[in-house]
Amino acid sequence: MIKAVLFDLFGTVIAYGDIEAGTREAWDGILDALRVLGADPPYEAFAADWQAQFITPLRPEEDTEETPFLGKVLRLFRSYGLPEDRDVALQGVNACISAWDRHLALPDDVVPTLRALRERHAVALVSNFDHPPYVRRLLARLELAQHFDPILISGELRIDKPDPRIFARALDAVGCAPEEALFVGDSLDTDIGGARAVGCRAVLIDMQGHHPDYGGERIAALGELIGLVEC
Repeated sequence: MIKAVLFDLFGTVIAYGDIEAGTREAWDGILDALRVLGADPPYEAFAADWQAQFITPLRPEEDTEETPFLGKVLRLFRSYGLPEDRDVALQGVNACISAWDRHLALPDDVVPTLRALRERHAVALVSNFDHPPYVRRLLARLELAQHFDPILISGELRIDKPDPRIFARALDAVGCAPEEALFVGDSLDTDIGGARAVGCRAVLIDMQGHHPDYGGERIAALGELIGLVEC
């Protein structure tokens, strides 16, 4: 019996628009910050450098800023031999996130689905995101925070999916065993793989058809989840 439903955020509750255009515009915000400090690499070289910084966790001695995102931008500055200008780094972070935000949307079926699920289940959010203040603002702006209890953000916990510890935190918070929880996410590795590794039932949401060969439980829109939860 399913007692709790756990959700990823981006690509699951929040839909992507043109992800390639959104990524390019967002990364341009970081590149502009480099230019302010005097570096002007070609976009392709910069994108490879920034992607490497973005996906590489901060070492404990590097993780001294409010958010991992800010710490990674400052680490990027160091890699180019630039001063660790926190104000410029914050400008880059904000420009990046603002650009990305313009390519996100809330599907019409999300709120009705969350309301229906909360009538019978605990509902939690477990999101990988390196700049938690933005997630908190986004949830407030879209009036989504009220539908989740608890809300776990990797950048606050310094634990990223698929690390089992973040799933364990969520399960403890909703008071159920792994086999009593269903996790919904759009990433095969961080969401589906991570949830399965701790013993949760996992459902892939694939809004844009990126995983046609996936053979497990899947949905194309969140509204389709209700029938699966009751199975």
